[in-house]
Amino acid sequence: MKKLMMAVMALCLMCACSGEREYINYRGLSMGISAKLMADSLQQQGLALDTAHSGSGSYVLADTLANNFMVTVYHQNDTITDILEQYTATYNDSTANLWQTKHDEFEKEYGWPNMPKHGDLHKEALFENEKGTVVLILLNTYSPTVSIRYSVATTQD
Repeated sequence: MKKLMMAVMALCLMCACSGEREYINYRGLSMGISAKLMADSLQQQGLALDTAHSGSGSYVLADTLANNFMVTVYHQNDTITDILEQYTATYNDSTANLWQTKHDEFEKEYGWPNMPKHGDLHKEALFENEKGTVVLILLNTYSPTVSIRYSVATTQD
């Protein structure tokens, strides 16, 4: 595991030093790495690959302990395009608190977001910089969820 993490870090440093485009990070890993390497790294962080739901354009990983967290790594030809995190809860306060915590974290990193929706039951926050885009969504309806989409696309693309 240490050798894999060292190889990933070396790859990230080589990309950053060579003057190529920088990508946003997901769980400490650049989204510029291959989708397969990202899925392998997430498995080493404790998520399980869901082969029944994974396909040719995505890897689906789930938290087997809590059963309320899922990650989907979307890719084209093993190049990551998006990563989607989905959290579900049994009551609205837990998702609202999670949304606010994530909002505050992203605000520190990316600055003030664009907020196209801002209600009690549905909130959206769009954070963007030259490295990529993060969209944070709260849906507090029948089954409360928080979704976070990390994307390599920006409005400059």
